[in-house]
Amino acid sequence: MIETSYGSSFPDQVVPDAVKASYEYGLKVGQAIEGEWFGGTRAGIAGYRFASNYNNFHQLRLYARGEQSIQKYKDELSINGDLSYLNLDWTPVPILSKFVDIVVNGMSQRNYDIKAYAQDPTSSSKRSRYVEGLMMDIYAKEYINKAKVNLGIDISAGGGDENRPQNPDEDYVYIQ
Repeated sequence: MIETSYGSSFPDQVVPDAVKASYEYGLKVGQAIEGEWFGGTRAGIAGYRFASNYNNFHQLRLYARGEQSIQKYKDELSINGDLSYLNLDWTPVPILSKFVDIVVNGMSQRNYDIKAYAQDPTSSSKRSRYVEGLMMDIYAKEYINKAKVNLGIDISAGGGDENRPQNPDEDYVYIQ
């Protein structure tokens, strides 16, 4: 077996597939993932990734609500720790909520619909054949019903779909 030394807690990846299929190998991979996210001390923080992501999210959420710590602002404006000469309201202004409202209102007031159609020749021909089949079902509805009653088989292109269009106008809406 080839051993690699790259300082990782993950098991070696250049082992045969039979070894990778074993329970023990999977357990080692799972333990390495758990150790990377929740255990160990990297950069002095226990549970490195999970805790740092959680703390970062928490700080951003506080800032968005206008509840962040104001100590850093006081430190910037103080002279040797003296704030007696400043008559300021230290309440943070939640400015981010204004931008959230702007973005949300901009998203909800869309005056257009996105329509996407495949443009490659295979997809276009497949869509055209499907539309032609639906139109044939519309125009040959009585023959299809007679065949269903007399022969007991469904010869429609729609395959017995009850929601298929009944006239050309419905066909246009159905395709859209």
